[in-house]
Amino acid sequence: MNNNMDAVVHQLTLDSLTEKLAVSEQASAKNEALYLYAASELHTMKKVLEYDPALKELFEEVKGKMTNGN
Repeated sequence: MNNNMDAVVHQLTLDSLTEKLAVSEQASAKNEALYLYAASELHTMKKVLEYDPALKELFEEVKGKMTNGN
């Protein structure tokens, strides 16, 4: 290949890699955001259950019914 062709192929390769990396990182960032949101919601629910023992007892009762198939 000549120098001009090498430069064009090199630039096209970089452009392709840049696009693929951007798409991958965007998906990764979205998954991280979804995880953080879910973790935050779970933390809030855990705090609510810790605050109200009667609610926690009801939660455990329903969880048991779901687990045991009753």
